[in-house]
Amino acid sequence: MRITSTSCICPVLVCLCFVQRCYGAAHHGSIKVTTNQTKHVEGETEVHHRPKRGWVWNQFFVLEEHMGPDPQYVGKLHSNSDKGDGSVKYILTGEGAGTIFIIDDTTGDIHSTKSLDREQKTHYVLHAQAIDRRTNKPLEPESEFIIKVQDINDNAPKFTDGPYIVTVPEMSEMGTSVLQVTATDADDPTYGNSARVVYSILQGQPYFSVDPKTGVIRTALHNMDREAREHYSVVIQAKDMAGQVGGLSGSTTVNITLTDVNDNPPRFPQKHYQLYVPESAQVGSAVGKIKANDADTGSNADMKYTIISGDGSGVFSISTDKETREGIISLKKPLNYEKKKSYTLNIEGANTHLDFRFSHLGPFKDVTMLKIIVGDVDEPPLFTMPSYVMEVYENAKIGTAVGTVTAQDPDAANSLVRY
Repeated sequence: MRITSTSCICPVLVCLCFVQRCYGAAHHGSIKVTTNQTKHVEGETEVHHRPKRGWVWNQFFVLEEHMGPDPQYVGKLHSNSDKGDGSVKYILTGEGAGTIFIIDDTTGDIHSTKSLDREQKTHYVLHAQAIDRRTNKPLEPESEFIIKVQDINDNAPKFTDGPYIVTVPEMSEMGTSVLQVTATDADDPTYGNSARVVYSILQGQPYFSVDPKTGVIRTALHNMDREAREHYSVVIQAKDMAGQVGGLSGSTTVNITLTDVNDNPPRFPQKHYQLYVPESAQVGSAVGKIKANDADTGSNADMKYTIISGDGSGVFSISTDKETREGIISLKKPLNYEKKKSYTLNIEGANTHLDFRFSHLGPFKDVTMLKIIVGDVDEPPLFTMPSYVMEVYENAKIGTAVGTVTAQDPDAANSLVRY
């Protein structure tokens, strides 16, 4: 069988091919390029071919943060044209050549002289060349290869957006999503577990929980009541190395506030009240206040007061102060102690904004009774007639009786009137 020259592979392609293969198999030992063999077939003339040459590298990784006393060994350049007699000179160019990476031009050994940080630069692109030391002519085409900085777990997870402030409605169902927190790890996510983060809760149990994979914080109890406790400080930890012992960790604080819902009906502190109003009170004036308490806040505590019955419903009225949420009692008609000394009002206070999810906690209204005592006021005496007409003779003697006027005290005491 005759081997023609077209069966030979271009040396450049061989080098690039081996560069690619070496990079992918850097930890699998040296890769050697074999030369074409001279073949002798009976009846044919021997054909000799110029041997192909190739590169061999047995390591393409350098460990980051190397702090040893000696330069870190990276790998070895070798051409199969190198017979070990020192006639081959190896040259290294590219990123970091001569500063970060140095080469023994006789052996082809590459060392790293500086501590490298993968988070600043992940890899370096270099070029290798072998030349004849005597003639300075290339023995191999220049070839490109990559030295990759291999990651170590030197970065703890970080929460870049914390601390967090978030709210969740009180009485939410267990498992209600509150917030998703995310921690980032600058280590290599494609190598080992250095950047594989697991979330856990350090503070905030049993009220809240966190999904170890997603970082989603959820409520962990039923019927969390704002009126019992409004604020929670939850501490979340993110740990790399999939949470294993020795992993690095970071934490953040999530301040959670329960927002109000209308789950508390209004209640009058007393079922019976008494109010004193003097009979001299002016019509249209406010004569008293009454208030039902509501543990809710904002619009959930808004209410309206109404007089629902009582013998004083035609004499008094009630309105609602929106700021203080008090019932303001006003006088509609004049009072007269001598005619009626007391009145009774049945007053209702009811929420104006209802949440039907909590209707089973109602009714969201309450009733109380108000007794109004009319106070007697010392009124001036009243004459029996608004005016009098009297006659007297002229030339009447001094001391002659002209007539009589009479006045009475309208008060119950009927005090003696002096003229």
